[in-house]
Amino acid sequence: MLLGVHIIVRNEEDMLPECLDSIRGIADELIVVDTGSTDGTVDIALRYGARVIKAEWEDNFSSARNLALEHARTIWVLVLDADERLRGDLQSLRQGLRKADSSAYRLRMEHLLDASNTGRSMTSEAVRLFRADRGYSYYGEIHEQLVRVRETEGGSIMMDVDGPLCAGTPHIAHIGYMPDVLRRKSKAERNLRVISRQLTKRPNDPFCLYNYGVTLCQLGNAEEAAAAFDKALVYTPLTAPYRPTLVRDYATALLALSRNGEAAELLRGETLRYPDYPDLYMLQGNSLSAAGMLLEAKEAYETALEAGAKPHSYISENGAGSYLAQLRLASVLQRTGEADAALLAYETLIGAKPGWEEALSAWADYLQQLGVSDQEIRHKLSGFTGNEGTEPQLMARVLSRIGANSMALPLWREAVQSTSASAVGDPIAIKLTLSDLRGFADCLIGTGQYAEAASQIRAWLQAVQPYAEEEPSNETLQLGMDWALCRWNDGVQISREELAAVLGGGSVAREAEQLNGWLPAGQGPRNKIAKEQELAAAVRWLDTAVSRGMLRLAHRLAGGYYGLKPYFETLLYDHGYVDAAAEQMLDRFEKEGRLTGEQAFRLGELLYLKKLYNEALSLFDSSAESDKSGVYAERARLGAAAACLQLAIEALRPDEYSGTRNWDGSWSEPDRMKLQEALLRVEWMGWQTSWNGRQRRRVNGGTAEADFLMHDR
Repeated sequence: MLLGVHIIVRNEEDMLPECLDSIRGIADELIVVDTGSTDGTVDIALRYGARVIKAEWEDNFSSARNLALEHARTIWVLVLDADERLRGDLQSLRQGLRKADSSAYRLRMEHLLDASNTGRSMTSEAVRLFRADRGYSYYGEIHEQLVRVRETEGGSIMMDVDGPLCAGTPHIAHIGYMPDVLRRKSKAERNLRVISRQLTKRPNDPFCLYNYGVTLCQLGNAEEAAAAFDKALVYTPLTAPYRPTLVRDYATALLALSRNGEAAELLRGETLRYPDYPDLYMLQGNSLSAAGMLLEAKEAYETALEAGAKPHSYISENGAGSYLAQLRLASVLQRTGEADAALLAYETLIGAKPGWEEALSAWADYLQQLGVSDQEIRHKLSGFTGNEGTEPQLMARVLSRIGANSMALPLWREAVQSTSASAVGDPIAIKLTLSDLRGFADCLIGTGQYAEAASQIRAWLQAVQPYAEEEPSNETLQLGMDWALCRWNDGVQISREELAAVLGGGSVAREAEQLNGWLPAGQGPRNKIAKEQELAAAVRWLDTAVSRGMLRLAHRLAGGYYGLKPYFETLLYDHGYVDAAAEQMLDRFEKEGRLTGEQAFRLGELLYLKKLYNEALSLFDSSAESDKSGVYAERARLGAAAACLQLAIEALRPDEYSGTRNWDGSWSEPDRMKLQEALLRVEWMGWQTSWNGRQRRRVNGGTAEADFLMHDR
C-alpha cells in the first residue's frame, strides 16, 4: 500500500469529520490513535474506515505518534491532527510519491487565526510526509519532532529529519490556533501543563522555553512570555531551525507590552542575521513607528516589501512582506505629511486587495482628514469594496467609522434588512452580525433617532438572548448600555420588568437599575458620595453617553456623583468637544485654583493647536510637574519640548526686511531647518491626542450639541 494517514485524537467529534473528509480517496490506510475519548470520536473514525488504536494518554505526543508508526503497513505516512484539513490537488500527491526522490517532504501549512475571509493567518512548512520504512520516529513530549537515530563511535545521536517542499498545490489548513478553538479545547492549558513539567526536568532547555513562551502568549500572558523568550534566546544555538521564529515571537511580545525600544534594539541586530525574513522588518517598522522614528520605520517597511517579494521558508504572517507592510508604509507616509505618496500607496494597496476592510477604513479616514467630502469618499470607495453581495454592509462600516452617519444610515438599513431576511428563525445568524448591528445603532444615535435605536437594540438583544451567556461579548454589553441611554435620553424611566427582559440579570442591568430612578428626569442625587466600584461604573456610563453625543444626559449623570465632574471634562475633550471641555476646565480652575495633570495637559494641547505656544508651554510644565509618574507625564514633557521648538523657530524667523544693507536674511535658515526637523521628530512621537473621524468632526466645529455647556468668557 502506498499512503497511510495517521491521526491522534481525544474528544474530537466536532473536528474529525471535516479532517477525514479532506483525505477521502487518497489514503490506503487510516490509523487513528485514540487517547481516551469520551464522546463520539471513535465511532466517527470507524465509520470512515479507520483502524483505531487505543492508548492511555501520558502527556506525551511522541509516544502516541510512534505507536501509530509501529502499526503502519504503508510505504508512506502523512501525519495530520483533527483540527487540520488537507487541501490542493491530492491525486497529484499520490502520483508524485510513486516517483519520489526523497524520503521525506515538507508541506506548506496555513494557520488560520480568525474566522473572517480577510482575517489573519500564518504560513509555515513542516515535515508531515515521509517513508515509514526508514526507521524515523518522533521525539519530545510536545511539539514533537521527527528524527532519525544515527550510530557513532561515541554512541547514538538523534538528527532532525528534513526534506524538500512537496511539489504542487497540496497544503494543510490548520484551524487550531483560532481563539474560539483554543478556548473550547483548552489546548493552551494542556500544553502549559506538559511544558511546565518538562521545564522542571530541563529548566534551561531552549526549545522548551520557547514553546513555554508561545503557550503563555496564547493564554494572554505577554509579560511572562517575553521573559521566557528572552531566556530561550540566551540558550538557543544560532543554527537552531526555530531561532528566527523565536526572535519574531519575542519581538511581537515586546511590542504587545509597549516595550518598543527593546523590540527595536533586538531587531536591529537580528535583521542583519536574517536579512530575508520579512516579518522581522515589519516588526522593526512597527517598533520604530511607535517610537516616533518614522523615517527609519519607512525604510524598514520598504525592506519588508523587498524581502517579501522573494521566496523563503520562514514561519511568516501572511502579508508581512506584502499588503500588511504596504498598509503600515502608507500610514507612515500619512504621518510624515507625504500626502501624494500616501494616497498613491493606499490606492495601489486597495486596488491589489479590494474589499480589505482595514485598508479601506484607513484610506477613508485619511481622506476625511484631508477634508474630502463624505459623498466623494463614498464615490472613491465604491470601486474597491470587492464582493458585490457584501458591498452595502462593508461600505456602511467604513463610513460609520469616519462619522459619516447620514451617508452610512441608508446602507445600514439595506444591509440589516437583507441580513434579517436571511436569518428568519435563526437567532444564531443574527448573533453573528451583532457587531454590524451595533454599527447601525451608532448611526441611528448619531443622527438623533434615539427611539428607533432603542427599539432595534431591544429586538436584537431579545432575539439572541446574549445575557444568558456566562461572559457576554463587549458588543453585547455596549448595546445594552446604548439601549438604556437612548431611553433615558428621551426622558423615559424604564420599568424593572423591562430592564430584566432586555438586559437580563448581569452587571449592566444592576448598574442601569441604580441610575434608572433619577437619570431620565434629572431629579437625582447631587454629588452623592459613591463607593469605588459604583463610581467606576458611573464613569463607564458617562463615557458611553459622551461618545454618543448625549451631553445633556451626561451632564446630569456627572452632577449625580461626587468626583465625576473631572471625568466629564476630560471625556468631553477626548471625544472631540474640545472647546466645551476647555470651558468646563477653566470654570473649575477659577473656582478651585488648580488643575489636575490630565486637565493641564489637555488645555495645553488645545492651546498648542491654536498656536499659543507660550501659554501651552506653561500648562505642559504644570502637567508634567503634577503628574510626575502618571500616564500624562511623558506626553506633557514631549508637548513642552514641541512648544519650546515652536518658540525657537518663531524667534529665528527673520523680521520683515527693513531696507538696511547690513542684513541679507541668510543667517537663520540653517538653524531654523534643524529646529524644524527636530520639531517633526517630537510631533511624530505620539504625544498628541488621536481623534477618530467622528471626534475629528467635533474638533473642527461640529459640536452644536455642546452649545448649552458654553458660556461667554
